Amino acid sequence: MALPARLTDTVQADIDRLIATGASEGPHQDFKRDFPIRWDNETKVKVLADVTAFANAGGGDVIYGVDEDAEARATVIVPQTLPNVDEEVRRLMDIALNQTEPRVPGIQVHAVAVTVGATTGHVVVMRVPASWAAPHRNRINQHFHVREGLRNRTLDVPEIRAQFGRSESQAQRMRDFRSERLAKIVTGQTPVLLTMAPKLVIHALALQASLGEVQMDPAPYARRTLALPVLGRDSANGIGLNLDGAYGSIPTAGRGHAGYTQQFRQGSFEVVWELAPFGDSADPVLPSIAYERYANSFLEAVRTQFEANGLSKEMVVFLSGIGANKVKMSGPSDLGGSELRGFDRVDVLLPDVLIAPDVSVGRGMRPAYDLMCQAAGYEASENYGDDGEWASRR
Repeated sequence: MALPARLTDTVQADIDRLIATGASEGPHQDFKRDFPIRWDNETKVKVLADVTAFANAGGGDVIYGVDEDAEARATVIVPQTLPNVDEEVRRLMDIALNQTEPRVPGIQVHAVAVTVGATTGHVVVMRVPASWAAPHRNRINQHFHVREGLRNRTLDVPEIRAQFGRSESQAQRMRDFRSERLAKIVTGQTPVLLTMAPKLVIHALALQASLGEVQMDPAPYARRTLALPVLGRDSANGIGLNLDGAYGSIPTAGRGHAGYTQQFRQGSFEVVWELAPFGDSADPVLPSIAYERYANSFLEAVRTQFEANGLSKEMVVFLSGIGANKVKMSGPSDLGGSELRGFDRVDVLLPDVLIAPDVSVGRGMRPAYDLMCQAAGYEASENYGDDGEWASRR
């Protein structure tokens, strides 16, 4: 018996079921009778061993406030009466995030209100996802841990090397996904019929997708109980199902489709936007302000979809321009006005961008937006304030 896929949906009834079913500790679940009452180095090392062990293996939940028997089965809820539960949640999150190296992505901490007899308190759950950036170590004693069965153990040197190899293979898997999808787009193997016009393509992948452990149900999009995000609109039109997942189109007057979104069951989204002439330009135009705004809105919506499916909001984003040598980019000139500049290559394939769950999409995408501007001869995107957040200057 596991807790809900979306951790914030967890209530006392879910904890009660752990007790009623005699749920056991295992590779993905660890029970702790008591929440830490003082945060000395010894306590932090124990917490970080749990964090790195789950991150370096298959992920799991550390549940504070559930006692266990000699066979590691949940027996009773022990409400934690914390003086300031929100402060303790923040403290635990801060230690888990900032005392690991590299930082473990996607950690969540949730306090569940519980009442047992006359005692009211909380059960605190820390969810640690399997990490594509493994291996992780704690910064206090520099140890690497891994979860095996009911316990954590320290990795030896050959195992650490193997972990580094696994991390690189997961990153390569995401890059391969992007390459395979771009090949299909170029050869016209798309869910809706497009023209040969240049295209802007965005791929957004949940980090868990790199581990092959994600299954997103496409049916809610077909039923329209979930809105399928697209560029420049609130949701897609003509939504249907295919072998990959769910898809929907971006309609445009007189040209059939301006693009589409494809949702993949394995935890990713692809949006394709055909670029067209604009204003006085006879060439297709990539509007520097509008496309960044559209991309931000799309990626925020994707984050919402990941969260609705019980996934971390942490994601990897690839930005690509196909047929870029036929495109002009509109942007601020060096003299403060606006002008059109071209790209010097057929395809512009930007490196991946990792956006942490506590970072806004606009801030996270800045390296990609700056690089796209530089590819067209501009110094950087000008749609940023002094605080580093995205804000249209015009």
